[in-house]
Amino acid sequence: MRLVLPFVFMLFLGTPVLALNANDLRNNLVKIPRFSLVAASRYVVDGLPLGGHVKFENQASRPYQCRSSDKFSGLIWCHEEHTTPDNEVMRSHSILQSQDGTAYYVNSYFQPAFFDPNDIQNEIDRMSSEFGQQARIIRMSQREGLPSAVMAIWGAIQLEPLKPDEISVVASGGSPPGILISFLGDEERSAQAGVPVYRLAGGAGFLWVATFDQNGRGVLQYLAIDDSKIEPSGQVASNSENQAESNSSAVNPPVVTQPGLQQQSRSQTEDAQAQAKEDQYRQEDAKQQVEEADRQLKEAQQLLEAQNRKLATIAEVAVTVFVLLCGVAVAVFLRVKRPTVPQ
Repeated sequence: MRLVLPFVFMLFLGTPVLALNANDLRNNLVKIPRFSLVAASRYVVDGLPLGGHVKFENQASRPYQCRSSDKFSGLIWCHEEHTTPDNEVMRSHSILQSQDGTAYYVNSYFQPAFFDPNDIQNEIDRMSSEFGQQARIIRMSQREGLPSAVMAIWGAIQLEPLKPDEISVVASGGSPPGILISFLGDEERSAQAGVPVYRLAGGAGFLWVATFDQNGRGVLQYLAIDDSKIEPSGQVASNSENQAESNSSAVNPPVVTQPGLQQQSRSQTEDAQAQAKEDQYRQEDAKQQVEEADRQLKEAQQLLEAQNRKLATIAEVAVTVFVLLCGVAVAVFLRVKRPTVPQ
């Protein structure tokens, strides 16, 4: 990301602070593993495309720590992060992958990051050009004491707002099901501040969110995810549910279908669902554009009314001054023309 200029301390060398852009940061300070691609995807994070095959070639030097996922049964969670001793600088990278190494979720997070607000839209436009589609942009409502935030989404990602009871869990440091995202880059802080927290859902896509204060300092997070691949693996059935399913299968044997037809039907259904989601997003985007146009029109009308009131006040003052001046002039004229009485 060219517009992001994170300043970081060298973690392993006692060198001075260096000004690096996001690419330099990832290439020089994070040992990103090399990946061999098994599926082409336009949604790429730090060189790893969504659906790509994760392969850590140098196990001894890899910075990632991997373990079985607590949330998603059968999947592997890999994570790495770095901070300075005073926690002033932080960067982290996460991957959720299948047992064979297929990446279903790739995330990068940088704090602090530095932004020029005038260039944020240009960066979103650049990514839209790369992805071949317009971004769905969501801006966080301005709140006193909180920074500004912009979220851009491409593809079939859906945002599901958490329910009030789930927000309470997040605010207390808990973690409801699913992968969460927020404007502030910190779900717990967002929940405590009343800022929306979302669960990522839907199909394959890319999400980019920038948070920044008046000085342009903030947080950058961007990710690629295909929740349609994660959700089935994340469902863990109990023994009783498994037993019930087994009994049901014995009484009602499954219908045998041809694999090719079944796969084709599933693909057509997924395509139709993705198209429906895209149409919904376009409608929402058009609605937001209309609302934004209405808001700008109202602001223009209010500004025009204020200017008209100001001009009316100036005109009234001018008329008053003119009348006073005319009165003074008449008085002076009469005084000059008054005849002098001889003594």
